[in-house]
Amino acid sequence: MDNLDFLYQFMGTDFIDRYTTVPQLIGILGYLVGISAFLQRRDNVFRWQLTIVNVIMTLHFYLLGPESYPAAILNVVNIFRNIASNYTKNISVMLFFIALMWIFYFFTTPDPTQFIHYLSVIGTTLVTIALFRLQQQKMRLLILMSSVLWIIYSLWIGSLGSLAIEVTFAIINIITIIKLSKKQTV
Repeated sequence: MDNLDFLYQFMGTDFIDRYTTVPQLIGILGYLVGISAFLQRRDNVFRWQLTIVNVIMTLHFYLLGPESYPAAILNVVNIFRNIASNYTKNISVMLFFIALMWIFYFFTTPDPTQFIHYLSVIGTTLVTIALFRLQQQKMRLLILMSSVLWIIYSLWIGSLGSLAIEVTFAIINIITIIKLSKKQTV
């Protein structure tokens, strides 16, 4: 798609019909579960709830069809990444998950020549680095950068659930970062 055509298609006249389908409703469920994840101040609880969101969003992206299969594959890898990051911060494990994401991504992306497809895997790579190497505000800041990339990608593939998740996560993440900053200065 060229320029902003994807934005018009996302907000077209058939918005209600297009976004009240089973895949979109599953995406909204992922959104609702995800809200509680980003309200968490405890990193381990945050990671486990994020894993549940990844399970739901894997199904959502798969049901959306071939254009979103790369996002589904990334979410499958993320399930295992989130679990592993609860038990180890080993850089080799982190690099294994990053390599796995990129390999699977290249096998499932519908058009590797379009840069828009890379936003999801770059964003997911940032989250992986954050979960394995960072804590508290720094972890959430890198995840915030990932959210910006996923917002653009979600608009492009037409995922209402993913768009809602990322916009809300970004807002909640900013609020949590501020709260954690205030807590550290006290």
